[in-house]
Amino acid sequence: MTIKIFFATLLVGLCYTSLQPTIKQNAEKNGLTLSFPKIPGVDTIEMTYSLHDQDVSLPHVSNSVRLYKNAHGSFTYTVPTESAFTEKKVLEYAVKYLSANGHVVFHLVDKYTIPAASSLSPRLYRRSHTVMFDDFHSSHLDSSKWRHEITCWGGGGGQFQMYTPEAANTYIKNGVLYLKPTLTADKFGENFLHHGDLDVRKQWGTCTYYSDSGCHRLGSKNEIPPIMSSKLYSKASITYGRIEVVAQLPKGDWLWPAIWMLPPTRPWKYGGWPISGEIDIMESRGNVNLKDSGGHDRGVHVAFSTIHWGTSSQHRQQSHSATGSWGDGFHTYAIDWTADHIRTEIDHHPLQVMPTPSNGFFSYSHLSGTNPWAKGGKNAPFDGPMGLILNVAVGATDGYFSDSYHNGNGKPWRDGSQTAMMDFWKNRHQWQSTWHGEDVAMKIKSVKMIQY
Repeated sequence: MTIKIFFATLLVGLCYTSLQPTIKQNAEKNGLTLSFPKIPGVDTIEMTYSLHDQDVSLPHVSNSVRLYKNAHGSFTYTVPTESAFTEKKVLEYAVKYLSANGHVVFHLVDKYTIPAASSLSPRLYRRSHTVMFDDFHSSHLDSSKWRHEITCWGGGGGQFQMYTPEAANTYIKNGVLYLKPTLTADKFGENFLHHGDLDVRKQWGTCTYYSDSGCHRLGSKNEIPPIMSSKLYSKASITYGRIEVVAQLPKGDWLWPAIWMLPPTRPWKYGGWPISGEIDIMESRGNVNLKDSGGHDRGVHVAFSTIHWGTSSQHRQQSHSATGSWGDGFHTYAIDWTADHIRTEIDHHPLQVMPTPSNGFFSYSHLSGTNPWAKGGKNAPFDGPMGLILNVAVGATDGYFSDSYHNGNGKPWRDGSQTAMMDFWKNRHQWQSTWHGEDVAMKIKSVKMIQY
């Protein structure tokens, strides 16, 4: 089976894997019975489904049913068929769990293959080999496996940190890699933020990103980021394969941890972002008490995965999320990537699956203009080498930390402000008390990259 879970309203403490129904094939093999779990607050289930052959990658939903509680307080439904099931049949279904007032509590999208051995199983490796493994048992970062981002430019989301090779931002302790944000004032002094001259190449010997004033900033222009942090690129890359990162996410207001993938060398094959694609295996937010306008959790208890593609003028993405105690222990964040699908997981439970569209991403996404992937495979732009990136960013002005979100200590900047980065720093009394020691670091126990 493969699972995609979309959260419209979150039930605190309910594990996301418990949404999955039990599916049994009838004795006469002419129907499948789905038994849905009892979920507090759920009174009705709406389900749409399609039964099709395996070679149909993106079927249209053909049936819709509404289910009510039976005498035992649970929900069941039998999918009928005209003839016996065969191993070529696949049931795909979308389920909405509704409360008494009709609000969507959870939205589940799932697939069942008959027999239940999914072609997307991460255990069906063939002719694979490990191209990089690091369990961080050395006292220093292995420069044959990783390179630092070193720049004042925080990223395309208008983030508030610079990336440095400082030992305070990247270090290994007891077999764990720490990517830890720190205060720029702790390194250079408060006055430096307002009057300093930061030449990245002079300070650290090199600068890895020159655009957007990435190599030189002036305090007099309020350009020097108030936070220093870490961003690492793997020197290895893969075209199809599996990546597993065992990590614990950071906790603290406005932290933005990410485990993601981009093409490894510029210029990129198909063009600038997002034309050449991006795969976010995991992103989250460090806030412990961050809610959206509907009261749904948007902080450290939500981890999500996003796949980006599109043309320079039209951006498309698919994103799915799951809840858990991601900041309180180590979890395995993974991707299984083939020419036929991109599948992300947490602790070996599928988070999202993007089947390769049979007509390619350009036609599938109804993009206009010239197809930038016409010379690539049907899964272009996800048909070439991609490397792994680990980083912890802070803040943003692109809506990632929406102005409409509610945080326990308030939001110290507004996305539209011309001085958002310095507003964040000036109002540090709103967030600094939530940054506790090494809790603010993303901790990584191991990284494995497997080439198929």
